[in-house]
Amino acid sequence: MAGGKETPRQKMIGMMYLVLTALLALNVSKEILDAFITINNGLETTMVTFDGKLGGQYGAFNASYNENKEKYGAAWAQAQELRTKANEIVSHIDLIKAKTIAETEGLTIEDVLAKNESTGKDTVLDLKYVSSKDNYDVNTNIMIGAEPDKPLDTDNPDGNNYRAVVLKQELIDFGNELKQMAKGNPTLVNSLDSLFTYPEKVKDASGTTTNWESLNFFHVPLAATTTLLSKLQADVRNAESDVLGHLFADVEAASYKFTQLAPVVIPEKTYILEGDSFRAKVFLAAYDNTNLPAIDLGPEGLELDSASLSLPEGQGSPVKVGADGFGRVSLPARGIGDKHWEGIIKFRNPATKAEEPYKFIVDYEVAKPSLVVSPTKMNVLYRGIDNPVEISVPGIPQDALTATISNGTLSKKPDGSYIAKVKKGSEAIVRVSAEVQGKKKSMGEFKFRLKSVPDPVAKFAGKTAVDNTVKKAELTAALGVIADLKDFVFDLNYPIRSFDIAVTNGADVKILSSTSNRLTAQQKELLRETRRNQTVSVENIKATAPDGTIRKLAGITLRIL
Repeated sequence: MAGGKETPRQKMIGMMYLVLTALLALNVSKEILDAFITINNGLETTMVTFDGKLGGQYGAFNASYNENKEKYGAAWAQAQELRTKANEIVSHIDLIKAKTIAETEGLTIEDVLAKNESTGKDTVLDLKYVSSKDNYDVNTNIMIGAEPDKPLDTDNPDGNNYRAVVLKQELIDFGNELKQMAKGNPTLVNSLDSLFTYPEKVKDASGTTTNWESLNFFHVPLAATTTLLSKLQADVRNAESDVLGHLFADVEAASYKFTQLAPVVIPEKTYILEGDSFRAKVFLAAYDNTNLPAIDLGPEGLELDSASLSLPEGQGSPVKVGADGFGRVSLPARGIGDKHWEGIIKFRNPATKAEEPYKFIVDYEVAKPSLVVSPTKMNVLYRGIDNPVEISVPGIPQDALTATISNGTLSKKPDGSYIAKVKKGSEAIVRVSAEVQGKKKSMGEFKFRLKSVPDPVAKFAGKTAVDNTVKKAELTAALGVIADLKDFVFDLNYPIRSFDIAVTNGADVKILSSTSNRLTAQQKELLRETRRNQTVSVENIKATAPDGTIRKLAGITLRIL
């Protein structure tokens, strides 16, 4: 039989077995049988060595599994299955050895098969204590039957099966299961294929064609039969050790290896409001400075296909990765609003050597630079008009803000600014809150003084209450009276609703009224009839304020030049 990986000692024992079986075929003297004792003992010693090695392998595997069940779970389950199947075959072969020796020597299986007190495992009676080592009738009947060309597969009357046909199929099935476990390791698969392949037709020493079962167990002395069975057990343990090593190494090979550690802090935000908390993820990042990742960043707004995890041709921008394993991205802050970028990090898989892609997302918001200047003596809101108010909190988007005002109303415009309308009273307070981390948090308050809009100044013929004279031409060119809010912060309209024109002529005073802002025809005629040094007065001037109230404005008295 071909073998898997064997030590020099195993190879020597296997060669001795082949030589001795050849000598048996040549009818060499019976003393050769005693040599099988040496070979069998060597194989038994090899299996003890394997048991120790396997114990260490399973122990290390179990320790790794207990430390990381997710990583080693699937492989450990296969290892448990491997151990169970290997133990079943080894125990079955022990039972066959015990049966053939017991029947030959006239003993019971219990007499031959005993438990080793030091190892706790079943052991078969040493061949040196067997007197009929050259007997072949009993074991031939047990394992093959009477006809070498038709080896039997039936159970023994005691309910067990000791047939070579059944044993061979068990070994083939075991080999096939091991090859499935060793997939991905062609060298090991080939070794297992060789170890557990048993040809249907073989030739014996005389050149006669027969089957594997009869070649090895038909009319073969008990000593040789027992030794071959021990050899099969050694093959099973050898294969078990190799496959177990592969299962463990396969998990390790698929593990990413890192050479360096670096502390990383990822804050939720770097702009913190007073009273809030700084929150960050702190962890150790691992990287391999001999296997740095490749990073590509897509164009702004591009959403990657989650299935392919690849950037469209020509749309990726490579990101330089430093020796510390970090790629550093610098993105332009162009345009106000939310920004979204996606990219790919590729890292070589240690097992497949293929580059595996991982998607990353960068989201941020671009805001205008905020300048806050507070003229503390001019914090005024005017009654009766729309007062525009800008409200912002650095670091918090507008849609997260809520503002209210006492003694009035606040309405939000589409551009994010507010209109304040205030009522009577001396002050109003604007209170602002923001939604931060899903909770409403007060951002503070601002106090405003409330004032009425000042009265406008009436103008007639380009003159106001502070003027004293007017030219006749200016007087006759006048169209009416207007209200002017000079140097006021708001561009407000005060329509004139009525006024009187009074002209003195000696002791006489003639008064004409208008119910609009324009001169009536009678008033115009009266003004054309005036003469030099006469006095013209504009009196009882009334205007409508933006809040609907009627304001009486200061009159104008002019002497005609």
